[in-house]
Amino acid sequence: MDWHVVVPGALALLFAIGGVAAIRTGWVWPWLRTRVFRTGLYGGGQLLMAAAFAVQAIAPFADGRAVRAGLGVASVLTLLTGLVLLVLGRRPSRER
Repeated sequence: MDWHVVVPGALALLFAIGGVAAIRTGWVWPWLRTRVFRTGLYGGGQLLMAAAFAVQAIAPFADGRAVRAGLGVASVLTLLTGLVLLVLGRRPSRER
């Protein structure tokens, strides 16, 4: 297999494991525990990023240049949405 299939697939797996753990149990990777305030939101962002990396791993096998381009654009937009959720999950809530 080529590296452009294996690397996004491995990243998708890591993000999916972290996202499911954050949503189900509130567990976050040890180096992020002091900085993540909203684990559910952070886990949702990780799951979106996992989906985007999975699409990037599958895109080279799609037929047609337009389909691959569409998957690439969708993947980038999903990555940006996941990044926004990750940043929002690291911000403290406004509750007092």
